[in-house]
Amino acid sequence: MNPKKQQILNAAYELFINKGYNSSSIQDILDEASVSKGTFYNYFGSKAECLMAIMESIGSEIRQRRMAAAVGMPPHNPEVLAEQLYIRIKLNLEKNLFSLYESIFYSQEPELKAFSIKQYSSEMEWISSRIVDVFGKEAAPYALENAAFVHGYVQQLIHLWRLLSTEEVPAEKLSSFVIRRLQATIALQIAAKDTFIGNLKLPFATPTDEFSPAELSTLLETYAKKLKNHKNTQQLVHFLSTELAAESPRKALVESVLTSLAHDDLIESELSILIEHVWKHLSEIT
Repeated sequence: MNPKKQQILNAAYELFINKGYNSSSIQDILDEASVSKGTFYNYFGSKAECLMAIMESIGSEIRQRRMAAAVGMPPHNPEVLAEQLYIRIKLNLEKNLFSLYESIFYSQEPELKAFSIKQYSSEMEWISSRIVDVFGKEAAPYALENAAFVHGYVQQLIHLWRLLSTEEVPAEKLSSFVIRRLQATIALQIAAKDTFIGNLKLPFATPTDEFSPAELSTLLETYAKKLKNHKNTQQLVHFLSTELAAESPRKALVESVLTSLAHDDLIESELSILIEHVWKHLSEIT
């Protein structure tokens, strides 16, 4: 990513977390990042667009780490789902994201409202699909409302913990507890055939651009050239580019590299999004 763009994103993130999104102006971002108004608008059309770029980057990091946690593990294992839930809770806490989520969800800005619906729908769809993975097709009629149960349970227990305790939220304990409660709830619902949402469906989010393996290979190789000061990351990205261009990519090696990159703190949003696309193609590699 362009250093100036990353500089703006870093400054905006600090302001939105410490001062609040609504209380932070574009001028505040310019002052914090030490850039001109023209430089800001060269990358972002609005303050909302800047916030969405931050959230997209963090969301991509969460999705990558969740996929890395599932590599080589049976999809029906509830402990894998607990680990994936823990990843999201941990990053949300580390990056102080809950206040930002609320700012987005309750915003009156049309582009932020549309973004929040897309983000929320995507997360509910992901949790729903994982519930079916873990509990089987008989859980499908109850998966979406239990995705909401998981989402709400996590948020409210974090609020309650902070009200009652001065200690840090025990994220791993929380994720395991929520999955245990989910197991009990799903079993009761299946037995009683009790549902609230029924056949209602989520609105479909606008699909993101898809890249072919060949296109990803080219984009990754181009990005690798920008990583001259980060040799290890550069080598891993170059390796991915080479494997995707090969006639028969080596799946085990691609998985290993993706797992390493998913925990690489040097990765910025542009590369994070490209790597996420590679994860999506992983199932196609034989």
